[in-house]
Amino acid sequence: MSRVLLPLFLLPFIAACATSPEGRQQLVAPAPLQGFSAAYSEFDMQLQLVTAADAPVCQDAQCVADRAFDQRVLALGRRLAVSAFRQHADLYLRFPRFEFIVVDKAEPGAASSAGGTVIVYRELQRMSLDDAVLAFILAREMCHIIGGHHDENVAASVLVAVAAQILFPALNVGGLFASGAAAAGSAAGATALTSGASFLGSRALRASYRPTQLREAEVMSLKLLHAAGWEGDEVSDKLASLRASLSEETSWTRELGESALHVAGMMQGPPLPAIDEERNQMVSGLPGDWPSPIVSRPFGTSATPKPREPALNVAAAMQVPSLPAAGQGGNQIIAGLPGDLPSPIVSRPF
Repeated sequence: MSRVLLPLFLLPFIAACATSPEGRQQLVAPAPLQGFSAAYSEFDMQLQLVTAADAPVCQDAQCVADRAFDQRVLALGRRLAVSAFRQHADLYLRFPRFEFIVVDKAEPGAASSAGGTVIVYRELQRMSLDDAVLAFILAREMCHIIGGHHDENVAASVLVAVAAQILFPALNVGGLFASGAAAAGSAAGATALTSGASFLGSRALRASYRPTQLREAEVMSLKLLHAAGWEGDEVSDKLASLRASLSEETSWTRELGESALHVAGMMQGPPLPAIDEERNQMVSGLPGDWPSPIVSRPFGTSATPKPREPALNVAAAMQVPSLPAAGQGGNQIIAGLPGDLPSPIVSRPF
C-alpha cells in the first residue's frame, strides 16, 4: 500500500496548476523546477532540429539573399517582442528577451523553447512569404512561449516519467518478466519497458494538448499582431491566399493551414444558429414551446379596437420640423449647438 501511496504524495511536488493568459487551466512545473523546464524544452527543440533534414549550403548570391531574410526575421521579431513585453510585463521574470534564429533546414517549419528562443526554418524563405504571414508565424511561436505551453508539455512529460518509474515497480511489472535464473535479464527488460512506456505516454499526453494550445496561440497571436500594428483582416487574407499553395506533407504545414482557417473564422465572427424552416424558429438548443412574441400597445388601451376619432388635419400632423441649416464654412449644425464639436468617431474592424 505504501508503494501506491508514495506516487500520490509526490504528485504535488512535480506538477502544479496555473492559469494561461487566456484563462485556461493548465498543468505546469512548480517554481523550483522552472529552470529544469526551460532546459528540457531547449533539449526537445534541439532534438526536433536534429531530426529535420539540412538545407544545402548557400552559394554566392544565394548567401546574400539568406542574410537579407535573416535581417527581415530579426526586424519583424523585434517589433513583435516590444509589443509582447508591453502586453505581458511578467515575461521579464521568465527571460530577459526573445531570440530569433534562422536555421538551414530543407523543410518549412518553426519551433521555440520556454527560454524565449524562436527558430525559423530556412525553407520558409523559399516560400516568399508576405510580412503579415511571416509575422503571424513568429507571433504564434512567441505565444506558445507566453502562454506557458512549453512548461505545460514539460510538466506532462515529467509527470508521466515519474509516475512510470514509481508505479511500475510498485505494481511489480518487472515480476511479470522474471522467471528463475532469467531475473537479471528480465530486470533490464522491465527498465526498458518502463522507459518506453514513459516516452510514449508523455508523447500521447502532449499530443492531446496540442490542438488546444494551437487555438490559444492563434487567439493570442492576433492580439499581439494588432498591438504591433497589423490588422486582423490583413493577416487573415494573406493566410487564406497562402493556404491554397500549402502542401500537407508535414505536420507543420497542416497546422499552418488549419490556423489559416481558424483565423478566417475569428475574423468573420461566430456562425449563426440554424433556422427551422417549418416553424421559423431558432433551433440552437432552445426549447420550441417559447411564448409568442409580445406585441406592445399604448398604455391604458385594451385589445378591442375603439371607434375612430374624428379625422384630424393629417397633413399638419405629418409635418416634421425642418432640419437646421448647415454652416457654409465648416458644414456644422448651427441649431443652437456650439460649432466646435469634435468630429464623429469612425469605427473600423479589429
